[in-house]
Amino acid sequence: MCLLVAACGAPAVDPAREGRGRITFVDSHDLSSSGPIRQRVEAWNARASSVEQVTYVPMPTPTDDYRAQLMARAGDLAGRRGADARSQCYDVVTLDVVWTAAFAQANYLARWPEGEIGPDRFLPAAVESARVDGTLWAVPWRADAGVLFYRGDLLAREGASRPTSWDQLERQAATIAPKYGVAGFVGQLGQYEGVTVNALEAVWGHGGSADDWAGPGARAGVGRLAGGVERGWIPQEALRYDEAASLREFLEGRALFLRTWPYARAELEASPLNGKFGMAALPGPAALGGWNLAVSRCSAHQATARDFIRFLTDPDSQAALLTQAGYPPTLTSLYREPELRARLPHLVVLEAAVHNARNRPRTAHYDNVTRVVQQAVHNVLRNPKSLDAELRRLAEDAARASAGR
Repeated sequence: MCLLVAACGAPAVDPAREGRGRITFVDSHDLSSSGPIRQRVEAWNARASSVEQVTYVPMPTPTDDYRAQLMARAGDLAGRRGADARSQCYDVVTLDVVWTAAFAQANYLARWPEGEIGPDRFLPAAVESARVDGTLWAVPWRADAGVLFYRGDLLAREGASRPTSWDQLERQAATIAPKYGVAGFVGQLGQYEGVTVNALEAVWGHGGSADDWAGPGARAGVGRLAGGVERGWIPQEALRYDEAASLREFLEGRALFLRTWPYARAELEASPLNGKFGMAALPGPAALGGWNLAVSRCSAHQATARDFIRFLTDPDSQAALLTQAGYPPTLTSLYREPELRARLPHLVVLEAAVHNARNRPRTAHYDNVTRVVQQAVHNVLRNPKSLDAELRRLAEDAARASAGR
C-alpha cells in the first residue's frame, strides 16, 4: 500500500496546504518555572492576526502517555473529513526525536518543504531525526544530549581532572569515590528508555554501533557497565534509577559522577552543591534527545502551522528557551553567539555534547527495538556472566524488531 498519494502517481491538490486560520499546538507539559513555551505562544498571538491565533495545549506526562494520546487522536482522524474532524485536529505537534519516523510512516504528518527552513542551519543529527527515507517531515526545535556531572571539589582534593575517557572515569569512580564514602557513578539504569540510552552511549564510547549488538564495541560498552555494577563503582541501586532518582543521589552528595541531561544543571546550581560540581561532555558520543515540530496531515490551516513553526524555531525564540529554561537550541549559530556564551559559560559544554550526539535507531518500530534492548541490557547488568549470550540474542531480536517482525 502506498504511504502517500505522491508516491503512487501525481499528487492530489490539497487546499489545506495553503490554508490559514486558527490552529491548535500541543507540546509536552512545560515543567520550567518561567513557562517560556507558553510565553512564545503569547508572543505569536500578540503579533498574529485575529484569524491566525494559536491555542496551546500542554499534554500529560509521562511522555509515553503523551505519545499514546497523539497517536490515538491522529488515528481517529485519519481519513475523516469535514468541520468536525478539522476542529479536533492537533495542527502543530511536538514529537520526541525517536517518534518522528513512526508518525511519518503512519501518514499522520504533512511533508515539510526543505527550502522553507534551510536545514543546513540546524544540528545535523537533529535534522537527521526529522527525516524519513530522505523526506523532511518536521523541524528540529529543542535539542538535548547526555552530559556528565562530576564533583569538581572531590576531584580537586585528589589532584585529578575530570575524566575524558571511560578508562579514566572507571579508575576515578573506583578509587576516589570510596575515599569519600560516595558512589562512583550513577545513571539511568532502570528498565525503561533510560537504560537503552545509557547503554548506547557506553557502546558508542567503546567504538560500537547501535546496529551491531553482537560486535566488540557493544560487548565492551555493555560489559563496562555490567562490570561496574559487579565491582561496585556503580551501585546496585542504580539498576532502579530513572532521571529523578539518579539526580537525587548526586544532588544529595552521594555520587562522584552522574550521567543525565543538561536540565539538571539549574537544579544543582540552586542546591548546596553550587560551586562544587562541574558539567562536561560524556567520554564518547551522547544520545541525541529533544523534540521536533511537525504539521499534522489533518490540519486545514497548514500555511499558518508552518509559519508558527518557523516562529518557534527562529533565533529569538530558541535563544529565549535557552536563557529562560536551559533548552539547548537546534540552530548551530546560537552556540557561537558571543552574548550568549558570555551569559552562559556552560554553552561550550552543550555545544560539544550536541554536535557529537548520535541518534538512536530511526525506525517506525522504535518502541519494539528499545523494549528488547532494555530487557537484554538489564539482564546483563543483573548477571554479568550472561553478557555474551544476551548480546547474541539481542542482535537477532533487535533486527527483527526494527523490521516490524
